[in-house]
Amino acid sequence: MRLNNGGKIALCLAVALVMCVPVCLAKSNSNVDKHAQKMQKKLAKYKSGTLLHLELNNNTDCTGTVNTLSDTSFIFNNSENNAKETHLYSEVASVEKGTTYIGEGSAPKHHIHIF
Repeated sequence: MRLNNGGKIALCLAVALVMCVPVCLAKSNSNVDKHAQKMQKKLAKYKSGTLLHLELNNNTDCTGTVNTLSDTSFIFNNSENNAKETHLYSEVASVEKGTTYIGEGSAPKHHIHIF
């Protein structure tokens, strides 16, 4: 089989593209790992029982409390249906502290300063 110059160039480009694909995949996996570690650290800052609002990567929202944290996932008590859900850290897009206070004395205390 004999290749002309155009065929040789096309073959070289194809080989170069095939060689680059694993490098691109490795970079995207490291970004996912970094995001998962960031979400794990963020969730670990909150006390157990703190009301949180989670936004997941599949565009769903959850409101509830974190029950148990592990290396790759966590158990979340969903306040909407009282179900315990297991989520991977990589599934979480964002975490925000809930602003709803339930029960007497659970809201932040505001002191009135008299001069």
